[in-house]
Amino acid sequence: MGRSGRVVGGYGILICMFRRLTTFAFSLALVPIACTGDDSSGTEGATGTDTASGTSTGTNTGPGTGTSTSSGTGSASESTSSTSGGVSASATGTTTTTTTEGTTTVSTATDGTTTMATGPGTTTEGTTTEGTTTEGTTEGTTTGTTTGTTTDTGSGTDTEGMGNPLWNTPNLWYSVENKLHYIELDENDGTVVQLVTSTITTPLLDGFDGLTMLEDGSLLGSRVLKGMGSQIFYVADPPTEASSIEVVILGMVPDTLLIEALYTDCNGLVYLMDSGVDLTSSIGNRLIRFKGNYLNGDLNYEVITDLEDASVADIDDLGPGIDAEGLITDGEGFAIDSGTVFSFDYVTGTGVEVGKGGTWGSHALGGPLFTDDTARLYLLDVSANLFEADPMTLMLSPVLVTGPKPEGDAPGGWSGLTGPLTECESTLPQ
Repeated sequence: MGRSGRVVGGYGILICMFRRLTTFAFSLALVPIACTGDDSSGTEGATGTDTASGTSTGTNTGPGTGTSTSSGTGSASESTSSTSGGVSASATGTTTTTTTEGTTTVSTATDGTTTMATGPGTTTEGTTTEGTTTEGTTEGTTTGTTTGTTTDTGSGTDTEGMGNPLWNTPNLWYSVENKLHYIELDENDGTVVQLVTSTITTPLLDGFDGLTMLEDGSLLGSRVLKGMGSQIFYVADPPTEASSIEVVILGMVPDTLLIEALYTDCNGLVYLMDSGVDLTSSIGNRLIRFKGNYLNGDLNYEVITDLEDASVADIDDLGPGIDAEGLITDGEGFAIDSGTVFSFDYVTGTGVEVGKGGTWGSHALGGPLFTDDTARLYLLDVSANLFEADPMTLMLSPVLVTGPKPEGDAPGGWSGLTGPLTECESTLPQ
């Protein structure tokens, strides 16, 4: 929603000059007069603000000859509509006005530059019209300089400053075999707009996939295979159009751990679900966290929580939670174990069953990603059917979309589910 205003600086200048002419006509004592231009604001379709500033001072030293410096502002009108993405724009104009013996010369203002930051939608840039400043005349010589500066700040996504726009839009990801699947969601109601499948050309372990999105919109993945351990890979620029992509293999997690799930907390730290001695029981289960620069291949870890005595036997996917106020939480989230969803405390290892739904994949998306500011929980089942689930009752929506069957013999939904994480206050140990 934009803001609008009107420019009244020009009126101030006309009033100011009228007073001067009246004073001269009646031969009264000359008094220094100062006029100040008012601020002006434009109109921005992407929730922006326009501000303008100008200064004006004037003196008259005697009859017949006067020197004054005045400034004012013209009017700027700019409209921008943005389907996705934001606007960051700046414009500076300078107008010099010289009046000699009743002749006024007004130079034109020089516009600044406007940079549009666009996301994956379509952005239409509006037009800017410079206003004009009209000076009155005196018997003397008047030199006026008008300098205005306009700063336009939009509230959309700046892809240079904020990183990948995927972090700021509702979307989900999962991966099975040599495929990476992107699910675009409607920001108005959370339904599926499209599912896009890309092919991974880098050979990966043929195992269950864990996946988490980092703060810049990139993806960190894991593939676990009993007897071999867990391979960690990185997708720097996840494709939103069908592509053939290479991923970066960062290495194997030390100690041949069996990692089933990855998770990013509110501070951007990455956690892993260590499944212990096998992929079906709670024996040896631990919540661990990378402590080094994992993107450079340092996969050493520290133990955060011993989950061997947890109330959940085996966690297939870790996800953020939604509290009673509808805000995203990281210390207590939704954990899924073969179709049973728990509200799970990652610090204590205790959980409360919410209901049945999905199979191995779950993820909650925060309210700021949607126009109704409502957080949503999504579940993925074994056949790659995606559902929205009520976070309190786990009542499921109709199937939103079904992913394609893998080329091999893996189940269609043999993966965790991930997406962006909106701002929240972390309650996990730092």
